[in-house]
Amino acid sequence: METRLAENIRVFRKQKGLTQEQLAEVLGVTVGAVHKWETRMSTPELDLITEMADFFDISVDVLLGYKMKDNRLQATVERLWKASNSRDYDAVSEAEKAIQKYPHSFDVVYAAANLYYTFGAGTRKESWLRRAIEMLDNARLLVSQCTDSRVNDSWICGMIAEMHDMLGETGKALELLKANNPGAIFNDRIGIMLLSHGGDPEEANDYLEDGLLREISRLMQLGIGYAMLFDVKNDNASGMEMMRWIIPTLKGLKKTNEPDFIMKMIVVFDVFLAVFQYKSGDRKGAEESLRTAKRLAVAFDAAPNYAANQVKYVRESETTNAHDLLGETAMDAVEFILHDKDQELLKLWAEACGREG
Repeated sequence: METRLAENIRVFRKQKGLTQEQLAEVLGVTVGAVHKWETRMSTPELDLITEMADFFDISVDVLLGYKMKDNRLQATVERLWKASNSRDYDAVSEAEKAIQKYPHSFDVVYAAANLYYTFGAGTRKESWLRRAIEMLDNARLLVSQCTDSRVNDSWICGMIAEMHDMLGETGKALELLKANNPGAIFNDRIGIMLLSHGGDPEEANDYLEDGLLREISRLMQLGIGYAMLFDVKNDNASGMEMMRWIIPTLKGLKKTNEPDFIMKMIVVFDVFLAVFQYKSGDRKGAEESLRTAKRLAVAFDAAPNYAANQVKYVRESETTNAHDLLGETAMDAVEFILHDKDQELLKLWAEACGREG
């Protein structure tokens, strides 16, 4: 229950035209007592509350100005998340009440755990960090109830590991991350944690290197996804902007100028750039992008190389390689992108092939 007693005493006192001293005299208390009531430093006894309500000619409910909370499960969960986002530290008591009321609800337990996780991370308060770990452990037992596909047992383990690391329990944190690392989602954190706490640099390198290659792959996939999205939406300006960002980014990751799988992906994005330029009316720009794509595609297809060690910062290895689903050759990838495009654009591609051929 939330009340506005302090504010209302002040409001109704002023409506009566009284000073704090005058109200104190009416109630038979000290002026200091009235001051403390109005500043939330203390709360008047029940008999004084009823006496004030009678004096102000209002009901006790109105004087209290209370607003009963909606304590149903979903409302409670929403309130806890809101308190986490606004850093309302007073909500800690509400989190504990919610846990007592709904101890077997994943949504409540996880929201309360996140509140302690957020507050603990921000303040480094040990009791909050410990409570976060305790509640997150409970959330793991209830995770089968979770309907948010972004949250699973591994994700929760990552949160717990963070708390252990903040408490100086790096060994526990690393053990959790390594044991719950599907798809290498924690590789970057494991590498950083190892290096921050005197771990084996080579082991850290293994995790960071694998993480880098996975993130490059994700970047390429996201780039293709956005290119397709902007194409469908005819948002050619955004398409050109993204292609002009991602192409030099990929070029910067190449270890040499020799053909490699990054070159194949640059071909793909050059063709997408040509699509957006053509649809924007920039025929000359589209021609130039297609000629560049053709030149790089021919170079790659003459000596295809999918070795991952062609990427900067990746050590020499014959066992790690890349792959894509765009066709066996770079020319296949181009045909995949252009197969349903305007005939005039296809003609431009044919002309580019003829000039380069």
